[in-house]
Amino acid sequence: MLNHRFLALVALMVLIILSACSSNKQIEVEPEPQRDPLALAREAALEGSDNYDSGMFEAAIMSFEEAIALFSEAAPTAAPGDSIAYNLESMQLNIAKTHVDLAYESIEASIFTEAIQHYETALNIYKNHTPVRISQDELDEYVKGALNNLAIASKSSYDFEAALTYYDQLLEMEPNNADVLNAKFFVLKDDIKDNARAFQVLEDYATVSNDAAAYIMLAEGYAQSGDISQAEKAYLKAETLRSDADMFTRIANFYRANSQWEKANIYLEKLAATQPEASILAVVYSQIGQNYNKLNNRSKMIEYLEKSVNINPDPRIALSIAGHYNGVKSWSKVIQYSTIVLSAEPNNSDARILRGVAYYQQKNYTAAKADLERLTSDPKYGNQAQAILKAIK
Repeated sequence: MLNHRFLALVALMVLIILSACSSNKQIEVEPEPQRDPLALAREAALEGSDNYDSGMFEAAIMSFEEAIALFSEAAPTAAPGDSIAYNLESMQLNIAKTHVDLAYESIEASIFTEAIQHYETALNIYKNHTPVRISQDELDEYVKGALNNLAIASKSSYDFEAALTYYDQLLEMEPNNADVLNAKFFVLKDDIKDNARAFQVLEDYATVSNDAAAYIMLAEGYAQSGDISQAEKAYLKAETLRSDADMFTRIANFYRANSQWEKANIYLEKLAATQPEASILAVVYSQIGQNYNKLNNRSKMIEYLEKSVNINPDPRIALSIAGHYNGVKSWSKVIQYSTIVLSAEPNNSDARILRGVAYYQQKNYTAAKADLERLTSDPKYGNQAQAILKAIK
């Protein structure tokens, strides 16, 4: 009996609910807004830039990658003014730049393997990208920068052979890049300790290029390693390819550094013959004079030191000349060059005593007293000056 009543009650409730529903108005459901991948792409790109500016590099990369997917989705229906290709390029380059920055952070923390991974990712983006607004030259610069960074990071992680492969890739792009050749040379010479391979790099380059700069690089490499004979050969080969002031300077410096004074003077004379500016010519003559001094040729030494001072009245050189003439009792020359010194350095007691003595020897006692009286209290020459002054009285 109870079950019948319960079923009747349930049936009544169902009828009531159906009745209530039938009396309500029909509810209109608003359609979902149409998805706009272009707008979403721009939002993702902006979010990526904000994350990058905040130093949140990993988050920035995720946002830029999301933007790439959305720009690609929007491409089929996008208008030309939406610049889809340009935006895709910007996102790709942003990702590459962010990996470079992450690599730099890893370098700072000395986590070189991680830095290499980031640089490799950036390099792959640059190598596989077809320029849109960026020029190919700009893109190539990015590639070269990544390769150089990879070489440095590999070198820092003691993977020297890997560093060489990156330098080789750079040289494929710029066969005459002296900096890269030098870098490769020093990795082979100093890190791998393989002089044969190291100098072969420079020899091959010089032979193929037949370029003076290549032979200079080779010469400098041999000079630094102490192989003076091979360095000289390379310098002389370079001179046959380019005879100018710079070359003469390099070769003269090489010979001076190795105490080959006569050979150095040959090239300093060649340099002087190019008529360099006065300040350079004065230095050239001074160096020739110093070289003659090393050769114990005092007359030639003084000849060139005088040429130097006549161009540029250097008090140091003038004092040296005055001292020489004092030794040979050429009093007028002593006075001439001591006066040059005193014009620049009135308190130079060495020049003052030289001139005072020269005046005394010439019996120009008034001039001698004027110089010597300024030295009576001098700790170095005071006694000598007082003795001469007593002799004058």
